[in-house]
Amino acid sequence: MATGNYEQYLKTCLAKYKNKDVTKREVLQVFTSYGDLKPNLQPHIFNDGSRKDLLTLEGTIPVQYRGSTYNIPVCMYLMETHPYNPPLCYVRPTATMEIKTGKHVDSSGRVYLPYLHEWKHGKSDLIGLIEVMRIVFGEEPPVFAKSAASHSQPAAHQPYPMAGGQTPYPVGPPGGGYPSMPMPSMPGGATSTPYPSYPPSTGGYQPPSTGYPAGPSSYPASTSAGYPGQQQFSGQPGYQSYPPQPYQAATSATPVASSERPPLESRASISEDTIRASLLSAVNDKLRRRMRETFQQAQAEMDALKRTEDDLKKGQRQLDEMIQKLDTECVEVDKNVQLLKQKDEEIKEVITKMESQSDSVDIDEAVVTTAPLYKQLVNLFAEENAIEDTIYYLGEALRKGVIDLEVFLKHVRELSRKQYMCRALIQKARKTAGLGEVVGH
Repeated sequence: MATGNYEQYLKTCLAKYKNKDVTKREVLQVFTSYGDLKPNLQPHIFNDGSRKDLLTLEGTIPVQYRGSTYNIPVCMYLMETHPYNPPLCYVRPTATMEIKTGKHVDSSGRVYLPYLHEWKHGKSDLIGLIEVMRIVFGEEPPVFAKSAASHSQPAAHQPYPMAGGQTPYPVGPPGGGYPSMPMPSMPGGATSTPYPSYPPSTGGYQPPSTGYPAGPSSYPASTSAGYPGQQQFSGQPGYQSYPPQPYQAATSATPVASSERPPLESRASISEDTIRASLLSAVNDKLRRRMRETFQQAQAEMDALKRTEDDLKKGQRQLDEMIQKLDTECVEVDKNVQLLKQKDEEIKEVITKMESQSDSVDIDEAVVTTAPLYKQLVNLFAEENAIEDTIYYLGEALRKGVIDLEVFLKHVRELSRKQYMCRALIQKARKTAGLGEVVGH
């Protein structure tokens, strides 16, 4: 499905979501980084019996486990209040897999992580969640492959089963090493194990559960059909003693009772120093791997926090610029307010002064010129405007029939002659005073 089709499909699926744009942006980022995850609209029934159609991201995510890459099938339900509430995450095993329950995955496949418990908008997102799941699943695989050999082999041929009937590591081939990692969507009839395989538990001796991993073995894996590797125990609590011993095809036909002890030569061939060195090497390898995985998980969280920090710093710079701009505008506004108050006071003073002098002011003496020539200009200008007004009102009187045409023309001729003389004197006086000519005169 192309990105454009994804966007159109997400627009339909997110119709009831409260934060459509944020959810859509996060989902498209997931598709860019993890192409095997696909969107889908699926119903989900909550514990209270309510049912809602939620957007899901379903597919596989790559997980690094002991140097190989596994594809773990997962499904994430996004809440309608996303990203303010964490999604519901599940492991969806195929027909050839089974769920391995642990502290992070229950029997129904529900995933529990501190990242989900401490989910917070702005600090948590889908990319960070997938990265944490990859690291956690790389430490403890959530699924294992169904072993066909475990269903066909009699229980009597398993005198020393592994502790708890399970092992978190893939089954080694006859030549040693680990098998290549196929995709989880392999045919149901395939015999290779794309995920860690678990032999069935029997009623044999169960050693004490410890936090120490099994030491690396220099012995080849069993080549007889249906026989798991034999494991011996030192009798000391808290330790897993001997690595798996190979069976010989010629002697493995007779089941060995769980109470029998191995031959004296076999017990003498492995010294305590070899066992101690094997345990120390295994513990060292396990600690290094745990430290590396912890560092990778912390690095992923630090990268997510670094991105959040960069976004916050960018927003802080923008806010600082806006605050500085607002401060500058406030200063300008204060200056303008003070100026307006000053002008308002001046206007009030002038109005008060004019009101107090209104009775004693002579209109003709209101305008005082500095020279007689300027006084002549003021008088000529007033006379010219008075003639203009008189001609206008004569025209109005003619239009209303107050005077006849002959009277109108007689007075207009006289007034026009006076107006012409006034304008000529105005031009001459302005020229004498060194002023510019009046346009239109």
